[in-house]
Amino acid sequence: MLNYNIDSVQSAEKLIRLCEKYHDDMDIDIMHGRTVVDGCSLLGVTSLIGKFVSVVPVGRNEDAIQKFAEELERIK
Repeated sequence: MLNYNIDSVQSAEKLIRLCEKYHDDMDIDIMHGRTVVDGCSLLGVTSLIGKFVSVVPVGRNEDAIQKFAEELERIK
């Protein structure tokens, strides 16, 4: 589980683009409290603007998950 602050429309767009890049390798859930949205969902992710969220990559390709985590750290 990775943490990310969706503090603006721009940060939401960065997160969505990153999730779309890895969409073929894994599913990415964005969680805030009891709310869970798909990382590729424009409406879902933008509804969480102003929130600290947990980003949960779900898949079997450990290399892709590691690369995703590294890229997420860079866009923070």
